[in-house]
Amino acid sequence: MEKTWIKDVKEGERVKSVFLVAKKATPTSKSGKTYLAVTLHDKTGELEARAFDKLEELIPLFEEKDFVEIEGLVGTFQGKPQLRIETLAKADAAALDAVEFTFVPPPEPKKPESAAPTPGDEQAWAELLALADAVTDQHIKGLIASFLGDEDFAARLRRSPAAKSVHHAYAGGLLEHTVAVMKLAHRLADQYPQVDRDLLVAGAFLHDLGKVRELSGDRNAEYTDEGKLVGHLVMAAQWIHDKARRVGMPRELEHHVVHLVLAHHGKLEYGSPKTPQTLEALLTHYIDEIDSRINSWLNLMGRESGHRRWTDTNNVYEQSIWRGALPTVQAEKKGPPAEVMTPVIYVPRGTGGGQSQGAPKRKQEKKPRPQQLPRPERKPAEKAAEAGVEDAPAVTAPRPERVERTDRPPDRGQRGSFGGPGDKKKGYTGPRLPGDKGPRRPAGEQKGLTHSPFAALAAKLGEPSKQAEAVPEPAPTEAPPVEAAEPAAPAAAPVTPPTEGTPTE
Repeated sequence: MEKTWIKDVKEGERVKSVFLVAKKATPTSKSGKTYLAVTLHDKTGELEARAFDKLEELIPLFEEKDFVEIEGLVGTFQGKPQLRIETLAKADAAALDAVEFTFVPPPEPKKPESAAPTPGDEQAWAELLALADAVTDQHIKGLIASFLGDEDFAARLRRSPAAKSVHHAYAGGLLEHTVAVMKLAHRLADQYPQVDRDLLVAGAFLHDLGKVRELSGDRNAEYTDEGKLVGHLVMAAQWIHDKARRVGMPRELEHHVVHLVLAHHGKLEYGSPKTPQTLEALLTHYIDEIDSRINSWLNLMGRESGHRRWTDTNNVYEQSIWRGALPTVQAEKKGPPAEVMTPVIYVPRGTGGGQSQGAPKRKQEKKPRPQQLPRPERKPAEKAAEAGVEDAPAVTAPRPERVERTDRPPDRGQRGSFGGPGDKKKGYTGPRLPGDKGPRRPAGEQKGLTHSPFAALAAKLGEPSKQAEAVPEPAPTEAPPVEAAEPAAPAAAPVTPPTEGTPTE
């Protein structure tokens, strides 16, 4: 009988050969049916085999470490070959060479055991310094500099892993992850100008820095006692509080920076004491998730050998990951030109009058009503004739006096637009940052924070129409008294309020 090696097994072929039984089990499927699961070995690899019928006959025939002759059809399961057992018989071990059935898995690749920093590490450190130097807010820049200027912290950051096993789990992984997240922060700040770039970059730098104390050991890292009892989120928050007091950071700004760290896991069940409540915190969570997940998936894809199109499901995600070729043209792919990649500016709009929430309100000029000619007064006899009444008395009832309302607030908005500060019934929310009193407040007036994004952007959008800005409405004046004996004037053109120095009729 010709020997078929496991490395040569292909989907759709029928195989009949001798293999070593490395593992034997009888698990139960999700449907509740028991089946036979066998892992076969030879010197070229391992092959999974399954039997779903005739289990009472097959199971007693062999045990683990036995040699068996198996015949069946090769299929695939989750991207890997799998043999469907049709017949099975125990083989004579004395007639076989055990060396041909001993499979030794290749060792996983490791980073070089070198204490000296590699050129790649030096480049990552130089990029980190350049990304931090791009921060313009002096309080945030001083906070980041206080960490980078700490020699013990800097040495730990350059050699620490970012996690124990999931992502960037190797010496220098924390530095690599931090630089990648800071680059993503700058790219997203280019796309969304509403986001405070300095706060977002600060969140990218600070979110995982507590891991230099949460994990110990450059390789094969283990959690420290402090890491198990406190965790890197709370440790970083405490660390930031101490540094912020030393560099004189305003307390309100410190709260926003600490929130970036405490919320970067996204959900309470994932270990975040707070969920993201600012745009910068939301983006910090997602860019951390993006870089950590990409690194983890690439590592899982790289561990598989050969030309397998799918990874094993035995991973932290409990799913297989596609690692084969993709059906696109394999050529150099370039992005769109720079002039196409314009930022996206979102300014909330009112549902009625089109007034933006962040822009200063502009008075809507009232258009004068068209002049209406008074209708000719008909005689009482004509009215009586139309109604079919003869000799009706000529009585004209006076029209009710028109009274102007004076109880309206002077700062009332136009109908269909948002109301003033505190007018929740009309949907007003105002600029999103604490300290802003409303849309009329000039941009940049907030104390303790670095920006007022919605107010500033909306003001830019309204620059061409500065001449139409709000003008204080004159106080309403009382209408001149009308004698009761005379009928009121017909509703024609609106009465112009009297002004100083103008005689009234």
